[in-house]
Amino acid sequence: MKVLITGGLGFIGGALANRLCREHQVTVLTRSEKGRSRLREPDRVRVNVGIVEEITAAECAGVDLVVHCASTVDNYNIQTDPYLDIRTNCAGTIALLEACKAHKPKLLFVSTFFVYGNPPKLPVDEYSPCEPLGLYPATKLCAEQFCKIYSRLYPFHLNICRLTNVYGPGEAFDNSKKGALNYLIRKAQMGEPIDLYRGGDFFRDYLYIDDAVEALATVAERAPAGELYLAGSGEPVLFKDLMECLHRLTGRKSALGSMEPPPFHQAVGITNFSANIAKIKGLGWAPKVGYEEGITRTLESYGS
Repeated sequence: MKVLITGGLGFIGGALANRLCREHQVTVLTRSEKGRSRLREPDRVRVNVGIVEEITAAECAGVDLVVHCASTVDNYNIQTDPYLDIRTNCAGTIALLEACKAHKPKLLFVSTFFVYGNPPKLPVDEYSPCEPLGLYPATKLCAEQFCKIYSRLYPFHLNICRLTNVYGPGEAFDNSKKGALNYLIRKAQMGEPIDLYRGGDFFRDYLYIDDAVEALATVAERAPAGELYLAGSGEPVLFKDLMECLHRLTGRKSALGSMEPPPFHQAVGITNFSANIAKIKGLGWAPKVGYEEGITRTLESYGS
């Protein structure tokens, strides 16, 4: 197949490019080349620099599969540039759909568990209500709807895959606004003090990057048209248990403190989350890397 990955040098997009490039002709569309180091075999991947809001129909001609990863990645843009989420996630998705509508490639939209907000019932599944708490997930949910509308008006094969907290090698460890687990893994590795919201007494679903990529590949290859999937580990873990695991694996004892989340985080942050992944398991996919092994691999990727 000829595959186009938007946001293809990002954390998830780059890992997916590595997964697909040995079997398929992969082109990535990227805002900048700063993530090129994520490509393990750069000669196998064509890199086009540009923004998804300006993508053209010519760039989608002859493409069999488009994986739309281009996106903002956190809730904080509303404090500095609220239109960035709208430009990237909404206008960018419309531009991509306009570019695709004549050629009708298969489209896989990569979405996020943040669209659920703080659900009234756990675990959530594909049919749980969505009440996004921030502008980032609200625009991702809008983009999901745009994809559904276009796939009905200009019939093409569409799938949506919502991912839980993805972590692992390749994610930046110096940004507390995104990739929080990677950020704390590095702090623990360095023996630095760590303040946890509410002492880490909350649970989340963490999905190792290789499992996330396999989930996307499975949906792209096997899913019936029109279906939405939620991909996660299916095993919620207390954040304070992750910190204990980090202490054990690093042999260092970062001082752990407890703090109340700041008002902004209380307004837009998710408290507890767990995922029912029965539907995507029905495609033959299941996560393989538990959090202890995943943290071990991540520590090794950062060196000492």
